[in-house]
Amino acid sequence: MADATPKKTPLWVRITLFASLAINILILGAAVGFLALGGTDRRADRDNRDFGAFYTRALSEEDRRALRRDFMAELAEGPRDRGAVVADMQTTLDTLRATPFDRDVFEAAMAEQSSRRKAREDMGRRLLADRIAAMTDAERAAYADRIEARVTDLAERIRR
Repeated sequence: MADATPKKTPLWVRITLFASLAINILILGAAVGFLALGGTDRRADRDNRDFGAFYTRALSEEDRRALRRDFMAELAEGPRDRGAVVADMQTTLDTLRATPFDRDVFEAAMAEQSSRRKAREDMGRRLLADRIAAMTDAERAAYADRIEARVTDLAERIRR
């Protein structure tokens, strides 16, 4: 009578199969994440249009943290309008759904939203200029070098 006990798969085969499965799952996860986030084009486009981020990304990590801290502190000192963004958007939605459509009300709502955004951008530019003014000559030169590297990279992407 033949032996009925199944032969055990060698350990090296099991380890190889497990490692292969793990690598395939990692690659699949990375591909899905890459596609879900929009790939390289999404970030490149945002960087090309957003000059504020262009300058802040060239700051050192310490300077970025300090700038963020200063920005949040100044926002906290200002008038409390946390619900204003939601209220502005609700006004816009109500205007879009109204019959007849009131172009002037819609335009005024967008202007108010732009005004709030511009005030934050102005504050950000002022705080960034303050941060740069506080740098030593060597720190400012290193900052300029990092910006130049980003400009060179941007120029290369545009040429492709």
